[in-house]
Amino acid sequence: MLESLMSYRPFGKTVFALEHTKQEGESVIFGLELVQKKGELDIDQTFTVNHPDELGEVVKSGKSVCLVITDDQILSKEVANTATDAEILAEAFPNLNLNDFYYQILRTADKSFISVCRTQYIATLIQEYQKATIKITGIHLGGLKMAALSVYAEGSTLHSNTTEVRFANNEVTSITKNNKTSVEQYTVEGLNFSSTHTLPLAIALDEFLSTDAISGNIASKNQELKKHYKESLFFKNVLQIGVGFLLITLLINFFAFNSKYKNWQGLQEELQVYTTQQEQIKSKQTDVNTKEALVQSILTTGFSKSSYYIDQVIQALPSTAVLSSFTYQPLEKPIRKNKTIDLRADVVSITGKSIDKEEFTTWLRRVEGLSFVETVTIVQYGLDKKNTSDFEVMLTIKSNGTTN
Repeated sequence: MLESLMSYRPFGKTVFALEHTKQEGESVIFGLELVQKKGELDIDQTFTVNHPDELGEVVKSGKSVCLVITDDQILSKEVANTATDAEILAEAFPNLNLNDFYYQILRTADKSFISVCRTQYIATLIQEYQKATIKITGIHLGGLKMAALSVYAEGSTLHSNTTEVRFANNEVTSITKNNKTSVEQYTVEGLNFSSTHTLPLAIALDEFLSTDAISGNIASKNQELKKHYKESLFFKNVLQIGVGFLLITLLINFFAFNSKYKNWQGLQEELQVYTTQQEQIKSKQTDVNTKEALVQSILTTGFSKSSYYIDQVIQALPSTAVLSSFTYQPLEKPIRKNKTIDLRADVVSITGKSIDKEEFTTWLRRVEGLSFVETVTIVQYGLDKKNTSDFEVMLTIKSNGTTN
């Protein structure tokens, strides 16, 4: 195993590498998962699919993926020039419009290898993988990344699906088209793989090594892809933490509310008991008042009827009501000169103010229950500006004026 690479990446690192290519005229994707665990690198799985939609079964959700393109949309050349990118491109692809093309260049001691691809095609390809929920964080062109195997393939030739690469002096000496139809098996530093997955392995190793031996304008696009991936990963983590915090907060609130609710239920039960006791006390008080009124009527037989009526009505009067007038046998109509004075016999007119409608109604029921009262009529009951009700009540006295 490649134990010497342990220091390049943190423990538990996983890299997915895909080669988007063609085989016998049909689109195909070769994939490889390289993991770093227990102090060494190992190939966890290799796979082959025909469309990005099938990658969901083999690529772990949310993992970043490096993609190398080697189909017929890639143009590759070799030039005996190791100068600047602009000079190499001018010799390999004269009049190349860099607004329309991405390029990558691999330099060796005495030559350069160049691969180019249209920007529009790469944008379409990225979109296609994104629809399949595959998070691309790096795009590479042609077989240039085979250079990552230089140290392990000294003096030998390795094949990928589309290229044949020769190595010498720890660098690439040639990159040509692979004309072999058979699949070869390789072992490099204890890693076993087939020639169809050589390039994905080189891509994955380069992610661990970070050699940066290749230049090109596609680097800015790769930085953009990595930035978007990190932002989405950060948002996902923040969202998970936020949801977790919200759930914990809701759980705490639930227990707190449950405790308060139980206390509230206890208080409600106590209030219900208190209310029942109050009603019982009021009922007993009513009985006492009735008996007291009977005794009082006996004691006041020597007084006038009007005094007796006033005494009985006022005794039943609640503290929330105040009487303004108490008229026994009020005038039928205003007194006029030379006119007979007509009185309303067996009638008592009461006016006053009340601040509690419920107690006012209770009082009327008590008055109506007095032995000498035939009927009780509410002439008027209305609110003024101070939430105090003015009232006028008419009592009809039994004709015999009995107090039984």
